[in-house]
Amino acid sequence: MYVNLIKGGCAVRNDIHIVLDSIAVAEETPLRDDPRCHVVPLLVRHGDTEWVDGEKSLQEMFAMVEASGQLPKTSQPAIGRFLDVFTELAADGKKVIAIMLDGVLSGTVQTARLAARQVMSEIPGSDIRVFDSLTAACPISGMAMEVLAYAETGATMDELEEYLKGLIERTETYFSVNTLDYLQKGGRIGAVGALVGNILGIRPIVHIDTAGELVVVDKCRTRKKVLQRMVELAAANAPIEAVYVANAEAEEDAETLRRAMLELFPGLPVLVTGIGTVLAAHLGPGVIGLFVRRQR
Repeated sequence: MYVNLIKGGCAVRNDIHIVLDSIAVAEETPLRDDPRCHVVPLLVRHGDTEWVDGEKSLQEMFAMVEASGQLPKTSQPAIGRFLDVFTELAADGKKVIAIMLDGVLSGTVQTARLAARQVMSEIPGSDIRVFDSLTAACPISGMAMEVLAYAETGATMDELEEYLKGLIERTETYFSVNTLDYLQKGGRIGAVGALVGNILGIRPIVHIDTAGELVVVDKCRTRKKVLQRMVELAAANAPIEAVYVANAEAEEDAETLRRAMLELFPGLPVLVTGIGTVLAAHLGPGVIGLFVRRQR
């Protein structure tokens, strides 16, 4: 069980630290105040305005898009951000496990790996291991909490690595957008396809496969059917040990998914969060994600 080192917990192991990127929305999870968790933010730019993920709200960003008709651009962290974090932790004798956004969606994991290799070559005895989560949003924080909990058993870095690989392999990701406009403007779907899809109310349900690739697994004509189908797809992975729900200004739909999964799997832990401006810049308002982790 995860124990926050600060909030009155009994965790005693402080040599294992976690590094996440801002896609994991750690600030909306129990990791928020944990000194063992460090976040490297991605960047967003709209016109002449640039900010790090988390500095602006979704409402602010969507208002900027509405006013200008232009989508924001996003970028991964500079390698220097990872070098700074890894160097500070390694110099302090900490062992580091970094869990990054799906490598198909962003090059962040590759940048983190380059930084880790450089720091380990410069600081003797340092141990920094970087992992591609093959997912996005709050399940990455879920993985981090599980790793920290397992570390409390006295697990070695090799054991933690194998444990995390299992968490990644057993995590299934499903999401759907409420408008195709952002995907179309971002070049991920043709203008005609977006127009027809919006007129007919067609919404794709996307799954991230074992290679981290995005695969459309179904298409529905109403939001209600989207949510029902997402629950069916997620539940097909039973037995399940954890559920995560992420949304961009779709709190009612997130609650619908939470309740539906709890009806099917009473007592199962469910973590519900929003998403940051980086993901929202590509997926638009109303995007909803449902993530499950299969039991071993």
